[in-house]
Amino acid sequence: MDNKNSNGNGEKIAVVITIIIIVLAVLYLLYVVFLSNKNVTNNVKNATNEIKNDIQNTTVDIYDGTNDLKNDIENKTNEVKNDMKNDVNNKAAKVSEEIEISAFTTTIYDKDEGRIHNISLANTKLNDTIVKQGEEFSFINTVGTMGESEGYQKTLGFDSEGRKIQIAGGGLCQLSSTLYNAALNIGLEITERHPHSRRVYYVPVDKDATVCYPSLDLKFINNTDHDIKIKVTNDSDNVTVKLYKIT
Repeated sequence: MDNKNSNGNGEKIAVVITIIIIVLAVLYLLYVVFLSNKNVTNNVKNATNEIKNDIQNTTVDIYDGTNDLKNDIENKTNEVKNDMKNDVNNKAAKVSEEIEISAFTTTIYDKDEGRIHNISLANTKLNDTIVKQGEEFSFINTVGTMGESEGYQKTLGFDSEGRKIQIAGGGLCQLSSTLYNAALNIGLEITERHPHSRRVYYVPVDKDATVCYPSLDLKFINNTDHDIKIKVTNDSDNVTVKLYKIT
């Protein structure tokens, strides 16, 4: 009887111990889980703080960069404005008035295409030439050589004996004679001028000025109190030279 009771008590004690062990195990597991969750929470919190700090730092950098960019744009804009203002002022200072003071037109009687070509070619070199106050103008120095290598064509002209011959640059004497008469109109001082070997009909008698590179030239001195600009136009019918006072 006593043995039976002893066995029953032993079984109860074993069951209680087993329960206690299970409870302790469960508590341990809960404790471990609690610690794990706490670490995770701390890690998440720390990571969140780091992200927050990074965002704040990035925002500050972007703000600073935006301000720098804004300042650069403002500085560049001001520089461009100042440059444009200075450029406008400089150009305005350089603007001068041109007043026509003389004009002379001659008629092209010989409609030879080569003659018209030569006059047009020489005009590209003579047009817009400025003769400064007190300066001597030279037709040859301005127009240059008058040979075929410079693009001039052979046309009818006169030799020193008055005979008609084919010469390169034929027609330029009409241009120089037109300029000569425009210069006479305002009393420019003629320092070199040569007549043709025979009469030409596009200018009045003794109002012609032949040129032949390099020996025969038309020269005059700007004896006015201002600079002079030469403007030349021509078509198949006429050659016109205008002189302008630059003020």
